[in-house]
Amino acid sequence: MNAVHELPPVTVSTHDYARLVVFGLDAYLRGDTHADFLLLELRRATLCLPRELPGEVVSVNCRVIYRLDDEPRLRSHLLVHPHDLADLTDELSAASPLGTALLGLRVGDWMPFCDNRLGTQHVVTVEGIGWRFVDEPVPGRGALAPRRA
Repeated sequence: MNAVHELPPVTVSTHDYARLVVFGLDAYLRGDTHADFLLLELRRATLCLPRELPGEVVSVNCRVIYRLDDEPRLRSHLLVHPHDLADLTDELSAASPLGTALLGLRVGDWMPFCDNRLGTQHVVTVEGIGWRFVDEPVPGRGALAPRRA
């Protein structure tokens, strides 16, 4: 029996949306195979102002704790804009299939996605949100400020 499940809602801040749409359109024009998934997810997203983003929603510049498929162990990465990707061991690009699947989900949501490189299907489940860095000035600390979700 094939069960059809509705995709979970996606919530994205207007700031993340604007940056990711520009990146996604450019990637699409360059023939990037991941761009379609990113643009489709952004199309179905509900937008909100960065300060109104609920604490339990995965966003760019937040640490996301997740489970891949039915693995017993949890994974954790800082979800970043692809142009900001600096540490491949700790960071995850929001434009990668896994990053796009996580973007905008709430704790407890799960999302299917395909790893285009290997052609394998996966399901990712958001288990928690760690630190979130927001683009707002904080006196004496520069532009990025940590906010506990």
